[in-house]
Amino acid sequence: MTLTIETFILGAIDNNIYLVSDPKTKEAVLIDPAIPSGKVLDHIREMDLHLTQIWITHAHFDHIGGVRWFVDKNENPIQVFMHQQALPLWENAGGARDFGFDFEPGPAPDHMIQENETLSVGAFTFNVLHTPGHTPGHVTYYCEQAKAAFCGDLIFYHGVGRTDLAGSDPDALTKSITEKIFTLPGGTKLYPGHGKATTVAEETQNNPFI
Repeated sequence: MTLTIETFILGAIDNNIYLVSDPKTKEAVLIDPAIPSGKVLDHIREMDLHLTQIWITHAHFDHIGGVRWFVDKNENPIQVFMHQQALPLWENAGGARDFGFDFEPGPAPDHMIQENETLSVGAFTFNVLHTPGHTPGHVTYYCEQAKAAFCGDLIFYHGVGRTDLAGSDPDALTKSITEKIFTLPGGTKLYPGHGKATTVAEETQNNPFI
């Protein structure tokens, strides 16, 4: 059985929101819901999926803007997962004030995760990789079974995450990419927070920033 990965491009800066599900159990997780979206919620209901979790790669406003909305609108309880070191950014409105506007993310997530924790979607397991640099609490969710890694704003197709924002660290970002991403199998597909998907092999060989 293959893990189902669906991408929705939403928000003012074209964020990738990932709906990941086990087609056998119908269990589903949303990764980085950028904004409230009736389109995504309707699709979940039409596909008869059971949305049980939200995973956050990092707490910038454009990756958490829809979290509380989906929690409130979903018919069943949702567990929200985020790294402990992402909490200060969450409490600081996801950095929105640095861009000139206010944003209220709501109560902090109820599950704080750490390096090497294991999460699951149906029969598929994901390893939590702590990948700081773009933000201190940035994580990547890696599924060996599906050869897939959801890497937020750490690395993009032929690009990397910004390191000119509050809390960012270019040395930490480079270390996260070389030690946590480039050590994954070359065929691993990387699903970034913006732009098209790529692979470990492609970025190892052709990313001009590393």
